Amino acid sequence: MTLAKTDSQRFFVIAVLLATVLVCFYVFQVVKLTEAGYERGEKTTAINQLKKDTAELKLSVSQQGNLENIEERVAESGYQKVSSLDYIVVSEASVAVK
Repeated sequence: MTLAKTDSQRFFVIAVLLATVLVCFYVFQVVKLTEAGYERGEKTTAINQLKKDTAELKLSVSQQGNLENIEERVAESGYQKVSSLDYIVVSEASVAVK
């Protein structure tokens, strides 16, 4: 009879230890899963920000290239920079009225 009691005590101790190990393993998995989800969210945010920055840089490069093209074409066409403006002054008497 003492042998059966000892076997049941051993079984209970082993069952409690096994349950403790399984609970610890489960908690470990939940923590790792949460960390992975957080890192994924952070990386997704970083990727979106990098995409936005890349689009802005492409636009800036495109605008800079267009400005250089305009400056080259102005130089090729022979236009000169305006230093002063002269206006034509018209008197009120010479303006035609319908």
